[in-house]
Amino acid sequence: MFISDEKTLDYLTAAMILCLPWLGTAWTTWGWIWEIIILLAVFRVGLRKGLKWTSILLITGYGLAVLSFRLPGLEQMGFVPWAGLVSIIGWEKDWPQRVTVFWSIVVAGLLGAIPTLGFQGFGIQTQDFINSMVAQYKSMGLLTAMQEQGIAELQLRTVLGQVINFYGMIIPSLAAISSFIEFGVIYYFFVRWIILSGKGRVPFSNWRLPWYAVWGAILALASYLLGDEFSWVLLRSFGLNLMVVYAAGALVIGTSIYLFFLQSPRIPRLLKWVLVLGNIFYFLFSLISVIIFGLFDLVFNFRRLPEIGGRGE
Repeated sequence: MFISDEKTLDYLTAAMILCLPWLGTAWTTWGWIWEIIILLAVFRVGLRKGLKWTSILLITGYGLAVLSFRLPGLEQMGFVPWAGLVSIIGWEKDWPQRVTVFWSIVVAGLLGAIPTLGFQGFGIQTQDFINSMVAQYKSMGLLTAMQEQGIAELQLRTVLGQVINFYGMIIPSLAAISSFIEFGVIYYFFVRWIILSGKGRVPFSNWRLPWYAVWGAILALASYLLGDEFSWVLLRSFGLNLMVVYAAGALVIGTSIYLFFLQSPRIPRLLKWVLVLGNIFYFLFSLISVIIFGLFDLVFNFRRLPEIGGRGE
C-alpha cells in the first residue's frame, strides 16, 4: 500500500508530539529547541486534523512524561506549545488574525511565566551574589576608584541589592516576553510559509492588536499604583510585571507605526530624514515615544487600519 508524503508527515508530526516531551525530560535537555519542534508539530496536526486530535496528542505526550518522571519531570518541561491550541481554535472559528495572535501570545506568556512564580531561594542567594560582585570590584581596583568619588562600599552594596531585587521581581515578565518571542517567531514562520504561502500576508507596518488589549495596560497601571499605595507587595509585583510585558508589546506595535509613517507618501522625504536622525541622536526619548505610540494605538488606531476578518487579516 502506497503512503503519500502528506500521510507520512502526518504520522511524523503526531509521533513528535507524543514522544518529544518524554525524550526531552528523560535526557534532561528541555529547552527552546524542543518547544519549537513540538509547537511546529502542533500547528501541523491542528491544521490537518483539528483541535480535538491535537489536544489528545498533547495530553498523551505530556501525560506520559509526567507519569514517568513525576514532579522532577514536570519542573523541566516547557508548556508554550499548548498555546498552539488557541491558534487552532482561531483558525477553525476564522477569527481575525490579530485576534488569534493576541490570545495565542497571551496564553504563551502565561504558560511561560507561571513556572517562575514558585521561584524560591533568590533572596538567600542575593547576599552571596553581592559579596561576589564587591570582591570582583576590589580585585579590579574599581571599588577604590568609587570610594575616591565618594561612593562607599555600603552604598554600592545597597544599589546592587536594589538592582538584584528588582530583577528578581520581574523574572515572570521576562519569562513571558521570552515565550512571546518564541511563539511569535514560530507562528509567523508557520503562517507565512505554510498556511498563506505568499497570499494575504499582513506587512509588519500594518501590525496591531485588538482594541480591547488596552484594558490590560489599564489593569497593569492600576495594580501597580494600588499595590504601591497600600503596600500590597503581590499586587504591586503583578502590576509591575504586566507593565513590563505591555512595554515590550507596545515597542513592537510602536515600531510598526513608525515604519508605516516612514513609508507613507504623504510625509515629505526631508521630514522622514529629520525623524530618522532625531531618533539616532535622541535614542532613549525616541524609544519611550515609540512605546507610548504603541500603547495609544490600541485606542486611537493612528493608521486607521480596518477591522478585517479571516486568516489573512
